[in-house]
Amino acid sequence: MSAQVISRLFIDPPLRGATHFGFDRKEILGLAGLSTDALDNCKAGLDAQSYSQLMIAIWKHCNDECMGFAPTPVRFGTFAMMAKAVISCTSLDHALHRAQRFYSLVAGAPGIRIEKSEHLARIVIEHNPSFDPDRFLSESLLAVWHRFSSWLVGQGIPLLSVSCAYPKPQHAALYQTVFATPINFDADATALIVPARVLDLAIIQTPASLRAFLQHSPADFLARPNPHQSMTGRVRKLLQQSQPNNLPSLNQAADTLGTSAATLRRRLAAEQISYQQLKDAFRQQEASRLLAQSDTCIRDIADYLGFTESSAFQRAYRKWTGVTPGSYRANQRKASQ
Repeated sequence: MSAQVISRLFIDPPLRGATHFGFDRKEILGLAGLSTDALDNCKAGLDAQSYSQLMIAIWKHCNDECMGFAPTPVRFGTFAMMAKAVISCTSLDHALHRAQRFYSLVAGAPGIRIEKSEHLARIVIEHNPSFDPDRFLSESLLAVWHRFSSWLVGQGIPLLSVSCAYPKPQHAALYQTVFATPINFDADATALIVPARVLDLAIIQTPASLRAFLQHSPADFLARPNPHQSMTGRVRKLLQQSQPNNLPSLNQAADTLGTSAATLRRRLAAEQISYQQLKDAFRQQEASRLLAQSDTCIRDIADYLGFTESSAFQRAYRKWTGVTPGSYRANQRKASQ
């Protein structure tokens, strides 16, 4: 599966799930604005936009975000409510634990559990596989929690590995396209294994960005490449390796990535983001980290991020987050008490 074509192996299971609610294949495709001919004529699968439409139609009309693959229906809109509940959290760890609590209150819903050691963390998917014979929901939940977590912190979270508490499926090769990391089957749990440090990353998204995000997500999560394989992920990684007060220009970034400035701009536009937005997101995350985790004065933070004046940094930070640096720091300290 790629960002352009979604394999039939990820299309047929949700279509079968819709039959649990009395919809036949033709009917549910029609509700998604698609035709059986469009699917039959494209043996490889569907494009990302069509796939997103299909998933939203199934969830909405079946009124079950688990498509019949969980013990009881999880009503349409549950994910959106969870996202609204976590958007005010201060860190990824905070958000995931709040999400864990949220889903524990939803009867029959697959939940998550966070396990942390000194260097590693596991985001464990708690789901009864007996209701999910094709493992489609398990696969979807792994992708959803990785992509959603990455979106919350504004960068692709590196996956050290993925474990699956079920035998290796025939389409196991597609897992590399989705996750781009070692996959361990017949494991003790279905989980994402990530560096423990990522749990400390600050949440950079806002209620405003969440509203735009929820227009298509999480229906298109399986349609998105691993953030570390996308151009967005490559640029973010480059910025993380750069000095915050001397970030590369678009031309310099393109040279480092082995492409032209025009191609880089076009690739980022296709991923619905710009180079300037990525630089701003990087600066915002660095600023939020220093404001929350250190006593560094605002003038020094401004210098560290390459601003010539403290006032310019304060205006930029308020534009990014809606609050001043001082207010953000005060709120973080109050929340930690």
